[in-house]
Amino acid sequence: MRHEGRRFSGTLLVVEMRPNRQPQTRLGITVTRRYGKAHLRNRFKRIVREAFRTSYSQLPQGLDLLIKPQSASLSASSSQIAAELLSLIAPLK
Repeated sequence: MRHEGRRFSGTLLVVEMRPNRQPQTRLGITVTRRYGKAHLRNRFKRIVREAFRTSYSQLPQGLDLLIKPQSASLSASSSQIAAELLSLIAPLK
């Protein structure tokens, strides 16, 4: 992913993306132990999955997305994380 893709950083998320050879957009989430305890990592993953699911029709097709959290996302609400995800991906349309 690192060599072929593009990376966009926000205050809450880091989004790495690259084109795939498939008609759908796929999601990957990476959250290390450094982020926090298991319940915090799972909360982040649930929020990102839900944001991806609800905004799938607005996303460009044929991409692999890798989402990583910034430390500021620990105190962010789910709507803030979802809004930043869309704002980082929106310029690709």
